Amino acid sequence: MRNLFVLVALLFSTIQVQAQKLDFKSVNDLYQFMDYNNSPKQLVSAHRGGPYPGYPENCIPTFNHLTKNVYAPVIELDVEMSKDSVLFLMHDNELGRTTTGNGSVRNYTWKELQDIRLKDDEGTLTKYKFDTFDKVLKWTKKGKAILTVDVKRGVPFEKVVAAIHKAQVEKYAAVITYNWEDAKLVHKLAPELMISVTIMDDKGWEAAKASGIPFDRMIAFTGVKLADKSLFDKLHKEGIYCISATFHTSDKETEVAKRQAEYKAAWDLGVDIIATDLPIEANQANK
Repeated sequence: MRNLFVLVALLFSTIQVQAQKLDFKSVNDLYQFMDYNNSPKQLVSAHRGGPYPGYPENCIPTFNHLTKNVYAPVIELDVEMSKDSVLFLMHDNELGRTTTGNGSVRNYTWKELQDIRLKDDEGTLTKYKFDTFDKVLKWTKKGKAILTVDVKRGVPFEKVVAAIHKAQVEKYAAVITYNWEDAKLVHKLAPELMISVTIMDDKGWEAAKASGIPFDRMIAFTGVKLADKSLFDKLHKEGIYCISATFHTSDKETEVAKRQAEYKAAWDLGVDIIATDLPIEANQANK
């Protein structure tokens, strides 16, 4: 059934969506782009990098496929670490769901991981292999997308931030955090980096104000359910973009019209970025 939805979306997208090249000169351009008071937008964030049939999650060929079909995408990707401390793209700690391997990723050296191939979401084997985080950072220097980097548990933020600094892609990257301790650590390590922080209610908003992190460094993750409009209004007043996830709700709907109606309801309420497992379909709903 999912293949049918994908076919419909791709038929629409043959009216070729030309992805906007984000020609940022400095990180200040990213601040401006993500400032609600400067230029509000309705963006799509590809959860796990935007996998589709034939395109596995978290790999550069999938990102290239996405950028041909989604305007100015935000790509959420996941960073894991091998036994010998190489950072690479992987959502799960275990290899079985998405690859030909088995067991924990951290039991393998990077060289050993090169013998493993990736599967798409339907379990179909592809020709693709793991990409290093460094390779992806080099890819994003072309301005094809904004990366939001989900650092998997146990992977040091210090290593992730150092890699972003080394690649000089602060203008195209934001680091995802799930608590204020981690958010403050990332801000201490790299005061110039944008950070995805969790603000789902007024309590979260008070914590944001007390954190000491400048508002123009924040993207607010407001949850997998739509927050109250008053929260969006408070965040927008300070220029903060709001991101809401639909991969637990709308993306599982079997009716295209119903799913697109829920996407549009989220835009209308005040969501700026929809994080979705179906970024091409969400992009079409935004036209």
